[in-house]
Amino acid sequence: MSSEPTVFVIDDEDAVRDSIRMLLERRGYKTSVFASADEFLRRLSPSASGCIVSDVRLNGVSGLDLQRKLAESGSTLPIILITGHGDIDMAVLAIKRGAFDFIEKPFDDTRLYQSVAEALAERRQEQARCEAAAAMKMRIAELSDRQREVMMLLVDGLSNKEIAQKLGISHRTVETYRAFVMAKTDAQSLADLVKLAMRAGVTS
Repeated sequence: MSSEPTVFVIDDEDAVRDSIRMLLERRGYKTSVFASADEFLRRLSPSASGCIVSDVRLNGVSGLDLQRKLAESGSTLPIILITGHGDIDMAVLAIKRGAFDFIEKPFDDTRLYQSVAEALAERRQEQARCEAAAAMKMRIAELSDRQREVMMLLVDGLSNKEIAQKLGISHRTVETYRAFVMAKTDAQSLADLVKLAMRAGVTS
């Protein structure tokens, strides 16, 4: 599968699958179609980017089972579930499990377009957050042990004076470390540093 943003369409009915594919391609979306969730999972690449449009009732692995398997594998691809036999309980379960949307057949073309557009936008935002977190982790990893120690104490809310006392170093040395940490992480303020550390997963 290509890493280019793609709408992965999964439906075991040829006519429905082709109809959805044509609808999306008319709007300029790149699509990849599958007759089963099993086939999709076999071919799913870790680098796949885009979103999934899947029928709920499929032969073999169902749409809800697919959603669960994707979550278990750590996939962050948004999934839009479609069904002609949906009910409130199924919709609630799908959303609770993290489905991006739940659409009942027959659906309006505009409804599908809007959901796909929003799912892809969310995916792009998630990728941007992941890339930013990875970049921040790299910057933090480049700090010396003492610089990282000072950073973590700053994030925990300690003042320069408290850090100096805790580490047995001078107040001026703490200020030097603090200035370096702020510059290295590109944090504009202490609050900004805390947010960056949280996004990077180095603090709770």
